[in-house]
Amino acid sequence: MFCNGLSLIHGNNYAPAGEAIQAVMHTGSAWSGASREQIAFAELLQDRIKAMELLRFTNSGSEACMMAVKTARHITGRPYILKSVGAYHGSFPDLEAGLYGQRELEGRALVATFNNLSSYERVMAQHGKQVAAIVIEPVLVTSRVVPPAPGFLSNIMALAKRYGALSILDDCLMLRLAMGVSAEKFGLQPDLVVLGKFLGGGTALEAFGGSRQIMKIFDPTRRGAMFHGGSFNGNQIGCAAGLVSLRYLTAGRITAMDAASLSIRRSLARRADELGLNVVLTGIGSVTGIAFAAEPLRHEDDPSTLGLGPLFHLACLSEGILIGPDGILSVSTSHDAAAVSYATARLSTALEKIAELLGSLN
Repeated sequence: MFCNGLSLIHGNNYAPAGEAIQAVMHTGSAWSGASREQIAFAELLQDRIKAMELLRFTNSGSEACMMAVKTARHITGRPYILKSVGAYHGSFPDLEAGLYGQRELEGRALVATFNNLSSYERVMAQHGKQVAAIVIEPVLVTSRVVPPAPGFLSNIMALAKRYGALSILDDCLMLRLAMGVSAEKFGLQPDLVVLGKFLGGGTALEAFGGSRQIMKIFDPTRRGAMFHGGSFNGNQIGCAAGLVSLRYLTAGRITAMDAASLSIRRSLARRADELGLNVVLTGIGSVTGIAFAAEPLRHEDDPSTLGLGPLFHLACLSEGILIGPDGILSVSTSHDAAAVSYATARLSTALEKIAELLGSLN
């Protein structure tokens, strides 16, 4: 139930996406120009996401986040970005600050605490005039799937605006929350939006975008325009697969996935209580996080840390269930009632194995 790091919203080998890829393959895998699939996909995203008046495609979420940061720095002329401790925004070094024990980067990146507005206000009070953008993961996933506190996200964006910084909403993981991604779910108006994971229908295709006023910096006819290259950006294979995948991600399917995920969380919470296990179950929409309260330090804090979390991951594998190594579970549209029931039973058995192990140690 890891769905390749939440990148397969319709499950593995989704037939409509495969058929769409086959239909465009006769034209080639990519070329230096726009395709009908690329234009249609861009128009669909513009219709769904109000903040994305113009957008550009990339080949990875890391690239999309990096380009969003470069955009903010280009527009503001400022060096710093501000992000949450533990938030994952890809492998761009500036965005790895505060992740896996890495510190702030002098002149490049600052960090604050997710769901703690005061910590953001303190950083901005000290460095706000040098901050180009606040980069926001709407739901902190690396650290046990932490939903935002009421008003936190909108307050962060207002804080950015107060200091003349841009707000970048990294929706690579949480575009599953609503038809209009998490911006719709939480009523947000970010300056830039980053999309990834299942955007390409199981292929490597991601995007970033914002208002026409912001994105005009990529107009090559303008003095001081910003360059964005990439041989496979917006390739027709990814756009064809992504277009059909997003079309089939309806509001009804999102509701069904959310309900299935909630059912799994409740069942596991009951079983953990019966077993006397102090388990932390969190989640939002179709994503669930499971952790063990006895382990305040996890491998997200220190990659060398091993404990109940990794053991539970192995126990799940032995039961035929693949979850994320950090305890993340997701539901896709392909998980019907039978699949959810099977997964719930196998996850419960994995919890029993952990309880048995702890019992043998006492």
